[in-house]
Amino acid sequence: MSIRKLLAIWIFFVSIVVSIIGFHSLAVQSDIGYWIMAGSLILISLSCHASGIYSYLTKKDGKNLMMVLYGSVILTIASMSFYIPDVLDLRPWEIYARIPDQFFFALIMLLVGIFTSYLSFRPYHNYSKEGAQSGALYVLHVTILLTLLPLFIIIFNIIFRGAGGITYEFLTEDIVSMGEQGGVYPAILGTLAMIALTAIIVLPLGVGTAIYLAEYARKGLAVRLIRTAVNILQGTPSIVHGLFGYAFFVLIVFNGQKCLLAGALTLAILTLPIVTRSAEEALNAVPGDLRDASLALGATKWQTIRKVVVPPSLPGILTGTVLGLGRAAGETAPIMFTAVYFSGAGTPNSLLRPIQALPYHLLSLYRLVGYRDVENQAWATALLLLIIVLGINISAIIVREKYRQRF
Repeated sequence: MSIRKLLAIWIFFVSIVVSIIGFHSLAVQSDIGYWIMAGSLILISLSCHASGIYSYLTKKDGKNLMMVLYGSVILTIASMSFYIPDVLDLRPWEIYARIPDQFFFALIMLLVGIFTSYLSFRPYHNYSKEGAQSGALYVLHVTILLTLLPLFIIIFNIIFRGAGGITYEFLTEDIVSMGEQGGVYPAILGTLAMIALTAIIVLPLGVGTAIYLAEYARKGLAVRLIRTAVNILQGTPSIVHGLFGYAFFVLIVFNGQKCLLAGALTLAILTLPIVTRSAEEALNAVPGDLRDASLALGATKWQTIRKVVVPPSLPGILTGTVLGLGRAAGETAPIMFTAVYFSGAGTPNSLLRPIQALPYHLLSLYRLVGYRDVENQAWATALLLLIIVLGINISAIIVREKYRQRF
């Protein structure tokens, strides 16, 4: 192996180590220190200089000096970092936050490490097209890793802290002593009942709206208004949905009484845009030739939609529905105003009675942490809620794959 490739491998290794240190510091808010950060950047800079100069001396190509230029930029960043204040106070700009210099050090190390490791593929492949291709694939893999890694960290943390609290008593008993004892049985039933009722309400509304937009509606003011309303609903914060549900469903429709139906109607409004948009996209993905062939054989418009268009689009419709229900299962703000109590509601036996639900139960336990010994119960509740959401998603994936094989 040539010296040029060895230098490229060394730069890649150093860059990976630097980026991992920066990511770890950002994740756990650990201190790095200026001299550690500056030393890491200087090491990267010197390595880039060595690689660029060696490549230029052996190949006599001016583009090989790009690594030298980049190394100089890194060296400049390291020297300029000395002037970062210990704490950046944002209060003069009416932003009540203070950012320590450790955040900037970690962010610089992360970004420099990722970009330098990307550049290391170019000298390894002698600055050819293969180097650019390998670097692009590397960046794509890094973005996927950075997307999935926080998810796995969160899931692992919840499982590690909450697994010990999942007991038979926890799953089968009601709340005792403000959550210090007992279980969450009524909250489990309440959550499942809320999800099921929300699905019953939102599926016909969302899919019906999508069928109208995709198959019947003509371009015009009405269609634009419907799409605008759907987009506005999708971007509305959940707390606003909760306040609307309280003001309309609880105070006006149900005379000030929280109940399961009020919460399900509020969550249905919350999930309606997701179901509508995903169902519309799934319907539009069905080739128009199938519609034309069905109509040419004498089928009516509705028969074509019901027997030709909807069956192939079911996987997409199910995916959107599950995404919406998964979001609804973990929402707290909409149901805390409309449907739930922390304790005393009992098992759900009527649509017009309040219930208990895992998201609000978790919020209530979090408020009691430090005052009562409920931390284990809180982590166990979080794990149980995670299992329910993942179970819904896995079930939908199984059904979706079944319909994909059929159609």
